[in-house]
Amino acid sequence: MDESPDVTSPRALSLLFKKYGLKPRRQLGQNFLIDANIVRKIIKAAEISEDNYIIEIGPGAGALTAALARSDVRLAVLEIDRGLIRLLKDQFKNLPQVKIMERDVLEVEWEEMLIGLAGRNTEVKLISNLPYNISGPFMYNLFREAFPFSKAILMFQKEVAQRLLANPGDSDYGTLSVLSRYYCRGENLFDVSKNVFWPRPKVDSTVIRLTPRSKELSNPEEKLFWEIVQSLFQQRRKTILKRMSIHFNIPRNDLTELLKKAAIIPAARPEELDVNQFAKLARITYNYLNNISER
Repeated sequence: MDESPDVTSPRALSLLFKKYGLKPRRQLGQNFLIDANIVRKIIKAAEISEDNYIIEIGPGAGALTAALARSDVRLAVLEIDRGLIRLLKDQFKNLPQVKIMERDVLEVEWEEMLIGLAGRNTEVKLISNLPYNISGPFMYNLFREAFPFSKAILMFQKEVAQRLLANPGDSDYGTLSVLSRYYCRGENLFDVSKNVFWPRPKVDSTVIRLTPRSKELSNPEEKLFWEIVQSLFQQRRKTILKRMSIHFNIPRNDLTELLKKAAIIPAARPEELDVNQFAKLARITYNYLNNISER
């Protein structure tokens, strides 16, 4: 491990890529972190202990992987680029606690994988410098599995981070914001300049921390919660009353009463509602629809 090249050094990284015949692949959104200080800050933010299991996504040439490996924590690294997998397997071949896996993270069944890797009672943390072009779909997949990690330290394009952490009324507030707030507590940790990547991306990044929240809704209510949130934000300029009446075919008088019970103004628009109002609306609407079906 000590003899491995320092891949936060641009020169060392360039030589390593030349050795393996590799080039950054734009179609995979590859930008490699070349700043050791940012690596240290990410590791510190994860608050890792020896009994944790770590999942790293998008390891690149292994800058974060090497720092994690030095802590002797068990680690699974998920990568889709076979050239990088070959490089990583060579770099960490003498470290049995590091497992290099070829995976498309948009197709992973997370609960099944985590149980297989770490067992049921292990605290699993996620660390990722995620390719920008899959950030949104990746987060939707995590939320569909109720965010199965005890903590996540994630680097995103600044715009994606803003969407995840947006408040009601913000211009970035939308479906992803509401889902993030339902499943997680989010913190903006620090920004990362585009100058600390090779090749240099066009935009700056932001590192955030997500920790899970307890679920408020039953599974059937939660399914309806997703449907309501996605439907309302598809036509975000329509009022809640109008969009709900169209989507669910609920009589306007009944719907007005439902919104009143949820403490929602019928003329409000989706960007004005916080996550608790969406959750309450889902529960009340579910009960209403369930009662209708039983008549």
